[in-house]
Amino acid sequence: MLVTIIGVVHSLRMEFVKEYYASRGYEVENITIEPDSVQSFFNQLSVSKKIRKSVAQMNPDIVYCEAVFDLLIKELGVLKKKNNNIKLIFDVDSYSTSLHQKHLNQADTLFCSCESYRGYIHGAHVLYPTNGQNCLVSSPELKADELSFCVMNQKNLDMNLVVTFLRECSTKRKCVLHILGNWKQKEAFIQNVLNVGVNVVDHKELTSQSSRQEVFDQCHYGLNLRNSNKIDFECLEYMCGQLPIINSVATDLESLCELWDIGMNINDKNSKVIAKHVCEETLVEQFEKRKHIRNLYNTYFTKKKFFEVLEEGGNV
Repeated sequence: MLVTIIGVVHSLRMEFVKEYYASRGYEVENITIEPDSVQSFFNQLSVSKKIRKSVAQMNPDIVYCEAVFDLLIKELGVLKKKNNNIKLIFDVDSYSTSLHQKHLNQADTLFCSCESYRGYIHGAHVLYPTNGQNCLVSSPELKADELSFCVMNQKNLDMNLVVTFLRECSTKRKCVLHILGNWKQKEAFIQNVLNVGVNVVDHKELTSQSSRQEVFDQCHYGLNLRNSNKIDFECLEYMCGQLPIINSVATDLESLCELWDIGMNINDKNSKVIAKHVCEETLVEQFEKRKHIRNLYNTYFTKKKFFEVLEEGGNV
């Protein structure tokens, strides 16, 4: 049995899809797309037609395609009409209004990366992302007289909101920001944080899960303040590290924060209120949130759960 997997280059999600099918004995062929190179309509059309022809030559039993752009799923629908024996699966990792339901409907199975997308994508199964890790033993070492926060990487990070929130907290408590990752202009960001009275510990790149866990165990909250509409890698790291979050990402995370009591939702208008709550929170309340976020991760975001959802709808 052959499965052809089509996805964005370096897509962690598609790597786990590939691992799933390989573990079930499928032969796997990969087609990768560089989204930055196919932004124009004509490039998308050209790439989509080339992919359709390549897939037709492979003649797979299953085509699993990350719904990168509408023309691609339209072309694969054309292939499906010519060969109805192929099982066609579309996976919407990041929703865009450019995706048309009529083209998505050509699939035998639809997956999407969060519950909120189902309001736009009818008939989809929720396949939450995973980072493939299991929770390590956590031994928090939190200081009662000091608040410690963590940020990971620059991608989609709302640095202005981070600084605004830290400024509010620093007026009430001594604060420290732990930084994981390297990016351009990080020094300017660090200086902005120092300017509002918050100390900084720059860990740079920590490649092992255990070393990141040591940092998470020193922090009260991970700052998931991002211009994003999905649960991304950084948030999964916080969850797996059993670190409660201050969250600005809407969609599922907003409701999960409230329902599971894993942190607090913040925006440009309530940063002062949230800072007050965080500064007044007891360690008992903080430790309860750590238990809750561990339970949430183990319920929805492990690789085992990812494979179970694929098992339900991803086979011939």
